Amino acid sequence: MTGPAVLPRPSRGRRVWAHTWRLAVAVLVGVVVGVATYGVTLEEQPGRADSPGLMLWFLLDLVCMVVCAVLYVARRQAPLAVTGAVITVGTFSTFSAGITTLAVLSLATRRRWAEIVPVGLLWCGATLVGERAISNHLTDPGREMAHMDLTVLVVQAVYLALVVVTGMFIGGRRALVASLREQAAIARREADARDDGARAAERNRIAREMHDVLAHRLSLVALHSGALEYRAGLDPEQVRETAAVVRENAHEALGELREVLGLLRDTTATDEQSRPQPTFAQVDELLDGTRAAGSPVTFVLDRVGEDDLARLPASTSRHLYRVVQETLTNARKHAPGAPVHVRLHGAPGERIALEVTNPVPTTAPTTALPTSGWGLTGLAERLDLTGGRLEAGRQPDGTFVVRASLPWVVPAEEPVTESSGV
Repeated sequence: MTGPAVLPRPSRGRRVWAHTWRLAVAVLVGVVVGVATYGVTLEEQPGRADSPGLMLWFLLDLVCMVVCAVLYVARRQAPLAVTGAVITVGTFSTFSAGITTLAVLSLATRRRWAEIVPVGLLWCGATLVGERAISNHLTDPGREMAHMDLTVLVVQAVYLALVVVTGMFIGGRRALVASLREQAAIARREADARDDGARAAERNRIAREMHDVLAHRLSLVALHSGALEYRAGLDPEQVRETAAVVRENAHEALGELREVLGLLRDTTATDEQSRPQPTFAQVDELLDGTRAAGSPVTFVLDRVGEDDLARLPASTSRHLYRVVQETLTNARKHAPGAPVHVRLHGAPGERIALEVTNPVPTTAPTTALPTSGWGLTGLAERLDLTGGRLEAGRQPDGTFVVRASLPWVVPAEEPVTESSGV
């Protein structure tokens, strides 16, 4: 599964370049404004070309621009304080106009009115002071500026609003990109989690299917093979019969394994219902196989008729078959030769219950068969998914009991009738 593309974060080199070119453009704008200002001054007042005061002001202007540039580079340490310092230093510098604008624009991208309002007021006040100072000492000494204050203030307010709106727009776009990047990362993590969950579910399905299909057959093969190995007194006819049972179950195990592997290779098969599944109608084969292995089995239907079992829902019938299969397999593994009692009872429209009991031997079997230890756990998960439950454990009387119950759903068109019983 391919997750959503995660927006890559800019590299350090790209971030440095982005700040560098912005600062370069701001310096260039300031240089253009300063050169234009000093050019107009010299054009209108040619006699001031050699004036020491003008040269001193020019040098001070350049120094202020350099100071503002250095402060701007360090603005991330304290954006509000540094922006205020840039505005203050740039008050009397025409070359710093671009850097001052860039500093206020950068602060506005943070979209915090508690910072924008005081900086805006400071910039408006500094503009009035700077305009008076530059006019008195540079462009038009001695000119009365009172009538110009309102015009300067209005123009500066409009310019400030334009800078703030632009900065807030850029800040909003950055926040949107960051949000999209975070959403893409979250979506990718969720997609990875879904993939991991799907893989885990598929592994569990494969393990459950392999266990259900092979454990029963292979336990019979191992049991009869052990009889051939340890029972030296068997006559040739018994040996042939036992070997035939081993061969038959081995062939059936191979056939069932082939079906399961075919299912797993089929990309269109999405669940275990894609292959023919056994039902409770085939439980007699399980019982006969266990009896042939040397374990006496009794099967009792309690208040349940054969016709009722024939109308069991397919999923319920299949789960009951799996419970009997697993319990008989466990009985052969842990109590070989011990009698097993299977009892089925229930009523349509209510619940159907299965109880399997066998005595627990006082000594461990001589030839213990391999076991995964997860058979009953897998059954419990199966039943939980269908609203059933499974209980298993050793009883005080020395027997091991497995109790399973499932809802017995009756189709709407089929009336519930009294069981004939057996």
